[in-house]
Amino acid sequence: MNLYLISYLDSMIEHNIAIFCKLNFVKSAVYLSDLSQLSFRLKSLADFYFKFFHQINFLSVGVFMVDYIFESDLGDSNFSDIRIQKVIRQLTEKDLGSNDVLPVHIRYSDSDEIHLIAGVIKLENKKIVFMHLVDLHIPKNVIMAMPNDVSYVREILESYDPDNKQSLRDLVARKGFYYNQFQKDCKTYFGDTFYSFLLKKKMMDSVADIIFTKMSLKEIAFKNKFVDYPNMYKIFLKHSVALPSIPRLAHL
Repeated sequence: MNLYLISYLDSMIEHNIAIFCKLNFVKSAVYLSDLSQLSFRLKSLADFYFKFFHQINFLSVGVFMVDYIFESDLGDSNFSDIRIQKVIRQLTEKDLGSNDVLPVHIRYSDSDEIHLIAGVIKLENKKIVFMHLVDLHIPKNVIMAMPNDVSYVREILESYDPDNKQSLRDLVARKGFYYNQFQKDCKTYFGDTFYSFLLKKKMMDSVADIIFTKMSLKEIAFKNKFVDYPNMYKIFLKHSVALPSIPRLAHL
């Protein structure tokens, strides 16, 4: 992994946990005081994503994930756990006045690892009464250095449109770069070839749509520019990901 991939992953985590907290079943769990169901769904989602990222070779060997669940009145405690300290520091006055489930997203480093933390908290009377955090540990010794002069490949990725008649080779040439060097720089920056990383990105975007929207699988295949639904199904299966195994939380 490199810092670009970690940043990409971190942004995805932040986006997804914010959407998670807005799902209907979360509101129901709060209304019915069934926070154990909320915790179960969050853990299932984290477990799925962790396995999925390994199946598509997006996470390096050595990366691991830990769940932390706190189910007591934490309002007046002295906290030795750095994760809880960081959660409390980021709470705003608006957050403290809320009785809703709130998303948590924290990134920090210690001497050996980068931690990407996501989760949920529930407050009552300005006190945290429930917290479930998922901590993704990325050892620093698996993070590869990345030259500054290869970041142009991200701009090409963002401007590339497979529906456009212009080929990737022509797009790279128009930007003033040599195609063979571009492919080498993609391996450095994305950890993969251009088309392989583009496919992984399409799969990750599709997974988010499957989990967090009520769109049909055919609609999701079309939105994410697969040839059709059978093509999307086969590509996921090639990576040992069965589409029915992806949780459809928006349908709960």
